[in-house]
Amino acid sequence: MKSIKIMFRLSILLFFIFIISGRTLANSQESGLGPQSTQALGEKNVLMVVVQFPDAAPSIPIEAVRKKAVSVLNTYVKEQSYGLASIKADFMGYVMLPDSLANYNISPYNFRVDRRRVRKLIEDSMTAIESRVDFSAYDHILIIPAVTTMPGKGYGMICYCANPGMLSGVTRRYVPRYETLRSASGKEFKGGIFVATENANIGMFAHDYFHALGGIHEGKRLAP
Repeated sequence: MKSIKIMFRLSILLFFIFIISGRTLANSQESGLGPQSTQALGEKNVLMVVVQFPDAAPSIPIEAVRKKAVSVLNTYVKEQSYGLASIKADFMGYVMLPDSLANYNISPYNFRVDRRRVRKLIEDSMTAIESRVDFSAYDHILIIPAVTTMPGKGYGMICYCANPGMLSGVTRRYVPRYETLRSASGKEFKGGIFVATENANIGMFAHDYFHALGGIHEGKRLAP
């Protein structure tokens, strides 16, 4: 467990080494550091939506979820980036989804995840709030299923990046890309999307946010 925590912290450190130089992708290759994400710099508008299922009750108070997703995550991002990246959050919850948990839950194994269910979770969430939200105002979206989850239980997977990620289909020939999501009335969102259940820890939130934040270069995520 200790070695896993060390590797996670090293991966976060390397990611922010890539972004803090502020160089373009082309110039960064001349420096020897490899591709660096410039889209990760600055304050990002993140829509955070806590979704609930008709047949599953939350186990963690929504104010505890709000604190972790809004203030703790932002503090973590700012500290790790030496103040060069931050989050401006709009937090919404609870938002009731139309179907039971069984219609959304997914496998805990990346290669077995049904991306149609990932899309359904996100697009149903968008539809539930489309009358109140201008999706074009946001860089990223965080969906928080309000059900305590362990591998194969509850929602099935505790945390993952959907865009770029699961929505592209995680196969052995996986090529990440940004998919377009649509609400029932046709409102679109093409930015980064990550999913973290109510009991995901701050490291999980950050890990999958950085996948979305870093973006893509030459068919690969810059935060791999």
